[in-house]
Amino acid sequence: MAVVQMRKRRPKQASTWTVLGAQLLIVVGVLGLWEYASGRWVETYVVSKPSLVALSFVELIGSGKLWLHTRVTLMEILVGYPIGSLAGILTGFLLGKSRTTARILEPILMGLYGIPRTALAPLFIIWLGIGIWSKVGVVILMTFFLTFFNTYSGMRHIDRDFINLALLMGAKGATITFRVVFPSISPQVFVGLKTALPQAVIGAVVGEFIVSTAGLGYYIRQAAALFDPAGLWVGVLILMAAVLLINWGLNALEGWLMRWKPQDESEEGLQVSN
Repeated sequence: MAVVQMRKRRPKQASTWTVLGAQLLIVVGVLGLWEYASGRWVETYVVSKPSLVALSFVELIGSGKLWLHTRVTLMEILVGYPIGSLAGILTGFLLGKSRTTARILEPILMGLYGIPRTALAPLFIIWLGIGIWSKVGVVILMTFFLTFFNTYSGMRHIDRDFINLALLMGAKGATITFRVVFPSISPQVFVGLKTALPQAVIGAVVGEFIVSTAGLGYYIRQAAALFDPAGLWVGVLILMAAVLLINWGLNALEGWLMRWKPQDESEEGLQVSN
């Protein structure tokens, strides 16, 4: 008699080196196509080319301008992003914990979320001046709502059975919060943090576009005004590298904090034996 057994089978995953190799191949292919197409299919003064971008990068490093502008923008992001994220997470946690508070504040926060945050950037400049703090304010605003809504969603969909089980085992408030609630909502929290990161960069750059005397947004605006596409691409690529670096740090932090979570075993297979 044939016996049918259900057996979970982990999906095969590509090795880290395979993934890195594929990513490198894509980058090299795009750069090679860009280098070939510039001057042949598209005018160089419109899109520049990788070789000219590399020369501009070296010149900016030698002059010290690149570090000056990068330092200002990174400071705005590294100050505003943690403040906005922490405020959003705490607000989402508090509203998710209290239904009454949520009923009072959720419509207000939703209405504020509907206002384009970049449209409020000039107000921060009026309130805080043209220095770094007006851009920090914009970064906080851009970060807050995304982390708030993801945390609040996690709180609303938390499995109450876990909390009830902890209560039956004698756990109290702080223990339940740090041993049950936070681990349960941590995936949604990290989704909010990763989603908010590019928005934080956009907030800093938009603030620098409006009015500033330094920063990558200021530099990109100056390069565009001078019809310098190579210099403009240097600023854009530095911003991209900053996002990738910070996102890598978030992934490492998530992996460390959630090391208790087992790997997904999503595929099921049938094993037939006689």
